[in-house]
Amino acid sequence: MIKMNIKVEFFQDDLIQAIGAGIYEISINQNNKSEVLYIGESVFVLVRCASHLYELKKKPEYFGFTDKTIDNPGITLRFCLIEKNDDSASRKKRELELIKARKPLSQNGISDRQKNVEDKIEALTQFLNYTNEID
Repeated sequence: MIKMNIKVEFFQDDLIQAIGAGIYEISINQNNKSEVLYIGESVFVLVRCASHLYELKKKPEYFGFTDKTIDNPGITLRFCLIEKNDDSASRKKRELELIKARKPLSQNGISDRQKNVEDKIEALTQFLNYTNEID
């Protein structure tokens, strides 16, 4: 069984904001440095983000973690709602705009697709190593 010791901030303990449709962001935080890991959209943000957590627990590489980095209590994974949006077409369009602007570590930057596993691990590892060096 994979040991997961990272901290998780799930909508700043205000789950009500995540009920319903919208665009959300998952960010990674270490040593007061933060980087966007993933941007997504869903008709039911809370359920979709819980699903992300479930996948991460099963396979840390889902977001670029390794068995070692997923066990680091100095890392915080933060889920937050960027904006509520009930219109599917405008939500998907806005999601792509945000992905292109914020360049999440685990996504290819062109669409909502994730990078391959090796590239996700490399991107996350570079960020974690960088935040360790400058601390």
